[in-house]
Parts: sequence; C-alpha cells; structure tokens
Amino acid sequence: MRETTDRQTHMFSLIEECHQGTLTRKEFCKHHCISHNCFYYWQKKYRQQNQPKEISAGFIRIGTRNGRSKWPVAGQEIVLTYPNGISLQIPADTSLNVIGSLIRLV
Repeated sequence: MRETTDRQTHMFSLIEECHQGTLTRKEFCKHHCISHNCFYYWQKKYRQQNQPKEISAGFIRIGTRNGRSKWPVAGQEIVLTYPNGISLQIPADTSLNVIGSLIRLV
C-alpha cells in the first residue's frame, strides 16, 4: 500500500509541475520518461481528488411535485457545470435533445 501512496505522491507532484511549467504535455512526458497514457491517467486521478466537493459528477433528478411539472418557465436558465469547472447557461426551455447532447460532450 505504501508503494502505491509513494507512486501517487510522485505522480501528483509531476502533474503539478507540468501545470506550472512552460513545456507542452508531450515535451513534459518525454522529458520525464512517462507515457502520455500514464500522464493522463494520473492527471484524471489528480483532478478527481482535488476537485471541489460541491461539484458532483452525477445527475440530479427532475421530476414532478404534487402532480405539477417542476420544469422552469420561459425566461429562466439552466446551468450545466462540467467536471472541469466550466459552466454553461442555457434557456430553460431548451429541448431535451439539445441538453442531452451538451451533457454527452463531457
């Protein structure tokens, strides 16, 4: 278990170094003799561990209350927040097909 923790600590420090440096990821990986796949694997783990806790990667259920629709009325907005922190505001009356395609962009 300690070996895994040591590896994680080492790779997380490399991820931070890469983000603060001026090399491209390709150059950085070559310089540190790590594969691109290895780098992206650890970058994903780093982001998952360090993302703010209030950001959820799951979905929320939109249902009905007392038999009445809870869909927003015209003029309101829906905010989609992606795991990388980017938020997209769209009109609340946007079709479900468009919203679905925006969610699948992740």
